[in-house]
Amino acid sequence: MRPRGVLYLFTFMAFMLAVSLACGSPTPTAAPEATAVPSTAEAAAPGDQLVTFTDQSKYFSIEVPGDWEYSQESDTTNNYWYWDKFLSPDGHARVESVVFDDGTAWTGSSSGKQALYMLHEFYSSTGQEGDIRISSDSMQKDGSERLTWTSKGGKFSGISFFEVRNKTAFLMFTTLSDDAYADQYEQLLDDVITSYK
Repeated sequence: MRPRGVLYLFTFMAFMLAVSLACGSPTPTAAPEATAVPSTAEAAAPGDQLVTFTDQSKYFSIEVPGDWEYSQESDTTNNYWYWDKFLSPDGHARVESVVFDDGTAWTGSSSGKQALYMLHEFYSSTGQEGDIRISSDSMQKDGSERLTWTSKGGKFSGISFFEVRNKTAFLMFTTLSDDAYADQYEQLLDDVITSYK
């Protein structure tokens, strides 16, 4: 990555850390308030009925529960990144997608290192390495890489997929749930993953 790209990526990560610290908890169970249903999703529906959500850059679409709370964080200065989040009504499961693109090409293993950094930084109960345990890592037919992981301290688990599009856009798509609610959300989150296009 060019020095400018590293600087913007570092700034993005520092901003996200500051946001999580300001919220009082680095765990993904505290959700920001959503003010509106995303314009790219169909009208909300009750229960577990799935509606289509299309990412703003049209990199992908997924089917998400119509009654899950939507929010988005984004880089309002340079428009290098945005983070779409869906939170279950009881707060025990999430679907998230982050896209980062500052125009710098990802090379070699840099995307894999970035995915691991994000897991440790944003999904760890401590915000540091050591808490997240990856139980499987596999390449997918579509070229993305799948990481199955657990936060030992946070008592939640997730599946993350990451890939690079157009050489400069880093995408990471994650589903997660609290371990005590894993059975309740397993099928629903599998359906969301299967719907990814």
